[in-house]
Amino acid sequence: MLAPRYALSPGVRIQRLDDDAIVFNPFSWETHLLNPAAALVLEYAGSGDCTETGVVELLAEVLDDTERPHAGQHARQLLDELVNLRLLVETTAPSDARG
Repeated sequence: MLAPRYALSPGVRIQRLDDDAIVFNPFSWETHLLNPAAALVLEYAGSGDCTETGVVELLAEVLDDTERPHAGQHARQLLDELVNLRLLVETTAPSDARG
């Protein structure tokens, strides 16, 4: 089975400002100001192994106690928004490398 993975879109440029980030989108020539959660996810995607499960775990670490149970919902919504903005691209890779 193929598991979705996410990568930064080619040419996306990120500049951190404290916890937030300013991101240049070369497809639309727009600049976006991202909140800390979105900035963390873009940095995670830049690591080369970004999965929805990983984003859920990342957000669970930084969300407050009342929002932590909803980390999965937040992760899915955030990934969808970043893909729709064309800051991330969805790819597929084998979820299990065993042969």
